[in-house]
Amino acid sequence: KIFNSKHGTVLDSGTTYAYLPEQAFVAFKDAVTNKVNSLKKIRGPDPNYKDICFAGAGRNVSQLSEVFPDVDMVFGNGQKLSLSPENYLFRHSKVEGAYCLGVFQNGKDPTTLLGGIVVRNTLVTYDRHNEKIGFWKTNCSELWERLHISEVPSSAPSDSEGDMAPAPAPSGLPEFDVGLITVDMSINVTYPNLKPHLHELAELIAKELDIDSRQVRVMNVTSQGNSTLIRWGIFPAGPSNSMTNTTAMGIIYRLTQHHVQLPENLGSYQLLEWNVQPLSKRSWFRDHVVSILLGILLVVLLTLSALLVLIVWRKKFRGQAAYRPVDSAVPEQELQPL
Repeated sequence: KIFNSKHGTVLDSGTTYAYLPEQAFVAFKDAVTNKVNSLKKIRGPDPNYKDICFAGAGRNVSQLSEVFPDVDMVFGNGQKLSLSPENYLFRHSKVEGAYCLGVFQNGKDPTTLLGGIVVRNTLVTYDRHNEKIGFWKTNCSELWERLHISEVPSSAPSDSEGDMAPAPAPSGLPEFDVGLITVDMSINVTYPNLKPHLHELAELIAKELDIDSRQVRVMNVTSQGNSTLIRWGIFPAGPSNSMTNTTAMGIIYRLTQHHVQLPENLGSYQLLEWNVQPLSKRSWFRDHVVSILLGILLVVLLTLSALLVLIVWRKKFRGQAAYRPVDSAVPEQELQPL
C-alpha cells in the first residue's frame, strides 16, 4: 500500500523516534505484529503510555533480525531505505529481552518525521548542491574501532552533524588519561516532571553506554521552561580513576550517534556540548588523599616503633655492662695506703 499525502518527510537527528501519519503507522504496526506473533505482547516501561512491546526476543541485539522483520521505506522517486530491527525498536528498560516499537503515530499531523533511531548504524550524506540526502548502512561500532584516535577534540559536533563520525585527529600525538567527561543534554520535559526520574535516567544512560551506573552522575540541573538542561558527569570506573582516549571517545561517539534512546515518558533529548578533562595531579591527590595519609601514618608508626626498640635495647645493654659481682675488686675503688 502506498501512503502519499504530499506533506513530505522531515529527517531530524535531534528527535529520538520516528513518527508516521495515522494510516501508515497502523499499517506498519499491524505488519510487524503479524510477523512476530510467536512473541509475547507486554506493557511498556511506563504505564502512562501505550507502548507496543514484545518479550522473548533474547538479549543479543545482533540477532534481532532473526525474530523481527526488515522494513523498507520507499520514497517518491523509487529510492529505498531498508530498516533493520535496530532502526525501529528500542530496549524495554524494565524487562530483559523485551523490545518496543520506536515508531509512533504523529497525532493527526500528516507529516512523516524520521528521528535518530532510523539512522542508527547509518552514515547520512548531505548533498546541498543537488539537494539530496544519502544513506549508507554500516556498522558504526566496527567503523569506530578502525579509527585510531590519539587526541580528543575540545567540543562536540553540532546536532545537525551528529550522524557523522568525528574526524580522526592527527596521529602520533601522545595520549592522556581522561579524568572526566561532561555532557550537556537538553530534554524536552519540564523539570518537575523529570526530577523523580533522574536516577532512572542515569541508570538508563549508563546501560545504553555499557558502563557502570555509578559512573554516571548529575552535576547540574537547570529548568528552561518546557525543557530541562542537565549536565552529566561520566567518571572512570575502577581504582585507576582514569580512562583512555579510546574509551572516552567511544562513549562520546555513542552519545553523538544517539545510541542512547530514552523512553517516551522521558521525551527526546538534544546533545548540546561535551567536554573531556584530563586527569590532573590535583584530582589524583584528592582521590588518593586517604591512602597517602594512611601511608604517612604507617611510616611514622614504624619509625616510632624502631626508635622505641632501639632505646630499650640500649638501656638493656648498659645495664649488663655496669653489673659486677659483689666480691670483685675494682682498682679505682680500693683504699689507697696512707
